[in-house]
Amino acid sequence: MKFFPSNKILVYTALYIILGAILSSVFLVERQETENFAVLRSIIIIFASILLTKYFIYMMLSPWNEIRVAHRNRILKKARQGSLYNPRVSVIVPAWNEENGIITTVEALLKSTYTNMEILVIDNASKDNTGKNVRDLIERYELTRDRSLKQTIDVIYSYEGAQGKGHALNNGLNLATGDIILSIDTDCYVPPETVGNFVKYFQDPTVMAAVGNVRIGNTDTIIGVVQYLEFLFSFYFKKAESLVNTIYIIGGAAGAFRREIFDKIGPYSTTNITEDIELSVRIQAHGMRIAYAPDALVYTEGAVTLSGLMKQRLRWKRGRFETFAEHRGMFCSFKKEHNKLLSWFILPLAIIGELQLSLEILFLTFLYIFSFMTGDFTSFISGIVVVSSMFLVQVAFDKHREATLPFLLLAPIGWLLFYVSTFVETNALFKALWGYIRKQELVWQKWERKGVFIEQK
Repeated sequence: MKFFPSNKILVYTALYIILGAILSSVFLVERQETENFAVLRSIIIIFASILLTKYFIYMMLSPWNEIRVAHRNRILKKARQGSLYNPRVSVIVPAWNEENGIITTVEALLKSTYTNMEILVIDNASKDNTGKNVRDLIERYELTRDRSLKQTIDVIYSYEGAQGKGHALNNGLNLATGDIILSIDTDCYVPPETVGNFVKYFQDPTVMAAVGNVRIGNTDTIIGVVQYLEFLFSFYFKKAESLVNTIYIIGGAAGAFRREIFDKIGPYSTTNITEDIELSVRIQAHGMRIAYAPDALVYTEGAVTLSGLMKQRLRWKRGRFETFAEHRGMFCSFKKEHNKLLSWFILPLAIIGELQLSLEILFLTFLYIFSFMTGDFTSFISGIVVVSSMFLVQVAFDKHREATLPFLLLAPIGWLLFYVSTFVETNALFKALWGYIRKQELVWQKWERKGVFIEQK
């Protein structure tokens, strides 16, 4: 029996709503709080308080990261005494049936202001015109390339059999000649300054990897706006994570690594569906430092349909479960090389967050009914104030905001849009858990890309 059939993804949501209504009816007879209700309400408050406390601490820490980076850069600049830091960069672009977006991505990289680099397009057995489009682009580029320049960007195309994204990235590693490896997805627009901005963080010899600032480029739909807000929140908090070195997710859309780490800890995983998350946790497991590069902007094409977004989040959830299971020794570890804040607080909180997510729809249903039956809307008002305040602060201090006013106007209803995200994430959580328990294979999933997103200036 298939417990969570893909064509009935609303079943468990409806059950949760019904259960929430039943609980509300039982606990709110004649609008009197019973002892059982008090217990349930306390559980909800405890879960909410834990995560809100985490977010509050992140909000307080985030601005200090830029101060730390600026201070560190002044020290390193003085130590270099004017010498130029100009390492070779290898940009790996794995592709699978990406004819709609691959040319935009490669052309954007070719406009980079940092020219000591090579672009490696690794075609993982595409059945569309991906290969033809890239080869045609390379041919045009070679005809117009100015070889008299001291440094020019090389473009290499490699075709391989259908082996998965991990294999494609490892093939890129084998071909790469750079000291810094940069991974970019094929649905991305990379501004000219991004590669150079990535490189400057590696002037600090303690930094072994860096995660860029990923933005959603297509925000002309509700789904796009929801993803934009999600990314804005999560990447802003990476400033705090970078400050205390607790970053454990470097997305494939914008990740940079010193070449030497692959010699020390091995290549990308070819068995984990989220090879980028697994590599990130493995880097932390070896006690290496991961930095956040907020000025290394990469604009990605978000999913344009609800089903496409669900496919993406299912892969992310499943990959996190596999990664946490594989690196379970990181949790509550006493090993010297493990970051204690990450090991004892951040990773356990990630599990608590998933537990809360599994009950989120139930809690929300209960609180809605409770509020309307009692006239007590304190919980929702406080939630709106907290989310709106966090959003306003992030937009206000965002040096790279490209559409401030329209998104500022969304602040009062941002909490409402996050309900879409809650539904998608909850669906992904249950399907990922069920698939993990049943050991169902999950392949390199993708959704139909339109190949359209705004080129940012």
